[in-house]
Amino acid sequence: MEDIVQIRKCLSGQKDAFEYLVTKYKNLVYSIALNSLINKNEAADVTQEVFLKAWANLSRYNPEFSFKTWIARITVNHCINLNQKSKRITTWDDEEMEKIVADSESPEEATLDGERRKDIIDAINSLPEKYRIVIQLYHQQSLSYEEICNITSNPMSIVKNRIYRARKMLAEKLSKYSQKALKKGEESWIADKHGT
Repeated sequence: MEDIVQIRKCLSGQKDAFEYLVTKYKNLVYSIALNSLINKNEAADVTQEVFLKAWANLSRYNPEFSFKTWIARITVNHCINLNQKSKRITTWDDEEMEKIVADSESPEEATLDGERRKDIIDAINSLPEKYRIVIQLYHQQSLSYEEICNITSNPMSIVKNRIYRARKMLAEKLSKYSQKALKKGEESWIADKHGT
């Protein structure tokens, strides 16, 4: 409700009211951008660009949808356009990966966690963009299916299907990575045992 009040103030000429929206949603925009692009500086630039776009198009905002959904949609579309122009894959920040892989206590576990983290990043990056986006919005941003539908302009059935397929693809990829790691560990154990 407060968002609508601030938007109305902006539209009536009170430019400083937009600062409230920037402060409230800058972390969301930055996080989406960071996980869709290559580096933190680029994500910061995109965050500014997204808010400039939002400001320029504020009169087109539809109050039927939350401002959070609207600004996230602008961010996702902007990042898709940038990625298509440069044909690159996304990268996940180590802080975000902490949500997926827990910290370990011993050096051996830390090494394994580092390898697991890399495997997860590789698996996520290998997903087609339409699957990467929904996984990011659902798991990292904790958005609901309905919010993801509004952001991606896809019906609920497609959003649910893409999340399901993305999880299935990740499980298959991570299973392959685990098998490789297990084989590598066995080879290392045999070499240590035989002193080679």
